[in-house]
Parts: sequence; C-alpha cells; structure tokens
Amino acid sequence: MLDEQRNVITGMPVDREYDFEEYYQTDVPRYIQNDDELDRMQADIRMRKITGKLPRFLLGGPTGCGKTHCARYLASRLDAPLITIQGKYSLHEGDLLGSPALVNDQTVWNDGPLTRALLASREGPVVLLLDEVNRVRPEAKGVLFSALDDRGCVELDSRGGETVQGDPQNLIVIATVNEGPEYVTERLDRAERRRFGNKFSITYLGLIDVEKEAHLVSDQTPISRLLAIEIVKTANDIRMQARDENSLAINAGVPTAMVLSWARSAFAYHDAGLDDPAVEAARDAVLRPFYDDNRAAQEQAMQIVKDRLSGIPVEKDAVESWLADERRIVKGNGYA
Repeated sequence: MLDEQRNVITGMPVDREYDFEEYYQTDVPRYIQNDDELDRMQADIRMRKITGKLPRFLLGGPTGCGKTHCARYLASRLDAPLITIQGKYSLHEGDLLGSPALVNDQTVWNDGPLTRALLASREGPVVLLLDEVNRVRPEAKGVLFSALDDRGCVELDSRGGETVQGDPQNLIVIATVNEGPEYVTERLDRAERRRFGNKFSITYLGLIDVEKEAHLVSDQTPISRLLAIEIVKTANDIRMQARDENSLAINAGVPTAMVLSWARSAFAYHDAGLDDPAVEAARDAVLRPFYDDNRAAQEQAMQIVKDRLSGIPVEKDAVESWLADERRIVKGNGYA
C-alpha cells in the first residue's frame, strides 16, 4: 500500500509494506571462530538492553578470511534479517538512503538499504552489514553517522526532509574492513572507529589452526582430511609470504573460499585421470583467478605449490604412503 502521508514538497509516494523475511539467512555453514569473536558479539547483543551499549562491531582482516561469513552466521543464529551495504568508492547518499524512480509513469520513492534496516529495527533485531566500509568515501560515510549512534535515524532530504526513525538497540551493525597494503582504502578516523564499536581481528583460519581449516575443507569437499591438511599447509605458506614485508611478489593470501575451490577441483581432476591434480587445481582455481594481475606472484606461489604438493595423490591411503616416504623433501615455512 502506498504511504498516504505523501510529502508536500516532493509528492512522492512510497511503498513500505516490506517482507523482511526475505532477508533471513538460511543454510549458512558453521562459522569457526578465531578468538571467540562470535561469542563476544553475542554477549554484547544479549545484554544490550541492560548495559545500554549499542550493538556495533568492526571486523578487520585480509580479504577472504571469513568476515562476511561471520556476519551472515551471526544473523542466522539471532534469527534476524541481514541487510547488506557493499562498500565501494562510488557509493553515494542515494545508494544508502534511497532515491526517486519512475514506475508506470509515476514518480515513487524507493528506500535504500540503510533506510530499510532502520524500518526493520522497529519490528525487532536486524543485522546491518557494512561490507568493506573503508572503501567508502568520507562524504558517503557521513550519511551513516546518525543511524549508527543513539539517534538511530536518517533524514531523507530528497524526500522533503522526512525523518525515518529506527530502534538503535535493535540495529545490530557489523562493519568489515579489508586490511593490508594491497587494498586501496579510505582511512577510518577515530570518531568513525568509535561509532563502529568493538573491533575484532580475524585472519585465515588455517594460520590459527591448520586442523580446523582442514576439517572445514574435508567436511565441505570430497577430499580426505590428510590431503586437506596438506592443501591448507600449502595455502599457509602462500599466506605467510603475503604477510612478509620483504616479499617482492605475493601481497595477498589465499582466501578460504579458494581453498575449498582448490580441493574440489583437485578431486575432479583426479577423477578425470589428469596428471598432478592437486598442483594443477591450485593453478586453475587459485593462482590464475586470484593473482591474474600479478605474474610474479603467480610464479612465486606456483613454486610454493610445486615444492609442497608435486606428485601428491588424492586417495586417502595413497596420501598416507606418500607422506610416509622418507625421501620426500618438504620445502615450506615450518608447517611440515
């Protein structure tokens, strides 16, 4: 139903009969914590009405380490809708708040994701994900501030100054930032960091616990745990090179999603009878797509893969025999 209170300046109607159930997250794979970050966020959320602390959180870490997955999993655990704003340099006020649109020869107002999140917070908890917020220009980030603090509202200047009020305690904000020298980003100043609340650092799961990431890989792909461990160790070697300030080529680690893709292709290549499936899968599923703009990084990472995995079989028993071969020389960074 169109809002009967049409703005006297713009005359633009707006349909706000939203079904927020479409934003609920289903079938989200289990998130494995780095350092109890999920438990800590849930503790703050659970006690927010008593403590008065606004549920605002900032997740930092390299690309592909699980920050967005963490937000999705939290929303599913809370049984709350998830509304996402994807950060980018070209983002402007209308992308956040909304803008006019021509529908059937009539100009109507379409709410943006920030406005919809505030409206959803009137009905109950809602998770607002500000993904890669450090890619957003300061002018656009300024639009967020009145929604993030205890005002919990925005003003729609393009709709005649309408104020949309939400419930600040029901608006659960998770902002993510990609950290590393390879990211072209806008710096978050102290006032912005304060608005984004508690900060948690997340890194690649394999660097925290090889077994945990290997379990994730073997659980979600057809490969054995032993092969998963070797693939994760190899990914870790590349990740450690990305961390090394003296590394001349590799400046980004391998995301967990690409480790999963690597494992799936390795199994498929083995089933097709292709030679050296784990190595060739790394080339096709990780190195070419992820380092396509950096030939030196491709070559350095490929050498790491070959040093560790060249000739490794895929079948579980064969992997055991291969690992037991005393003649095998592992060239890695201490993960053997």
